[in-house]
Amino acid sequence: MKSSISHAMPLLAALVITAPALAAETCSNLTRINTVDIVNGPNRALVPVSINGVQELFLLDTGGDISQVSRDLVQQLKLPVREGHVKMLDLYGNASSDQVVIEDFGLGRMKGKDIQMMVQPNPDFARGTRYVGLLAADLMGKYDVELDFGGNKLNYYLPDHCEGRVVYWQPSVVAVVPIKLKGTHLSIPVTLDGHTLTAEIDTGSPGTNLRADIAKRVFGVTADSSGSTPIQSTSMPGAFGRVFSTLGFEGVQVSNPRVAVLPNLVGKNDRDNTVQTGSLIKREDDDIDAADMLIGMDVLKKLHIYMAFGERRLYISSAGDNGVAADLAKVPH
Repeated sequence: MKSSISHAMPLLAALVITAPALAAETCSNLTRINTVDIVNGPNRALVPVSINGVQELFLLDTGGDISQVSRDLVQQLKLPVREGHVKMLDLYGNASSDQVVIEDFGLGRMKGKDIQMMVQPNPDFARGTRYVGLLAADLMGKYDVELDFGGNKLNYYLPDHCEGRVVYWQPSVVAVVPIKLKGTHLSIPVTLDGHTLTAEIDTGSPGTNLRADIAKRVFGVTADSSGSTPIQSTSMPGAFGRVFSTLGFEGVQVSNPRVAVLPNLVGKNDRDNTVQTGSLIKREDDDIDAADMLIGMDVLKKLHIYMAFGERRLYISSAGDNGVAADLAKVPH
């Protein structure tokens, strides 16, 4: 669930992990410092958190910049709202700078006090769901993060390990994919029907999406093309679905992915969407470096992903390809 912001907040730095400190000039074996259960939903990955002593579920959202709470939760817990220094935008055109302070926040072994968290810009966000907020990239990037969808675990590791020595589960096939980071947005190269595109890994999106302008320019596909199926959505007019042949990650492939082709509406409902200095075309909210597509949970749930942020690499295998079980202490260094 991608959001665009004007600034990023170092939220992870405000949390304390009861584990060995980041250290080590020399590389070492993998050290796991936090593990959180992933609660499965239909194409959703939810994680348990505590907010002022109340147990809740957040949506795991690697495509978001910063972690957020719903407006309904703010009202339920009577959290005072103030204007923050961050403007958040969502894919549906909503904008907000509202912020709250959470006195006690917990994520597994991570604990924090007086955590500043943004309020989700969509007033209907999370209604009718089991979750009340988003766990985004600001609570991930300081450490290595493993998304083990086969084992339903979100794991955190110290990044002081030897380079390339992270795939402890010993799959038969593993893809090593370079990461490009823009702020907290993580994009990787993928191939869709043989065409190389940039894609964001977005666990907050239930489905995999492709920008409409890319679909037209690269594949010659529009809503009127043969094989395109209209998507009935009042918030995304003109959206349509299409089944492609293959989606590839450096050797690991997903067959017949169904992709939603969406228009770009970021900033559409922002009342303060002013023109950028020095430009007669672009506006402040225009995402000129947006990825070509978002890889959502319909695809990601089939994968096992290790995010080595310090190496700028992802290690990807099939979620069910665990090979021979390995002990973390035996990972070579």
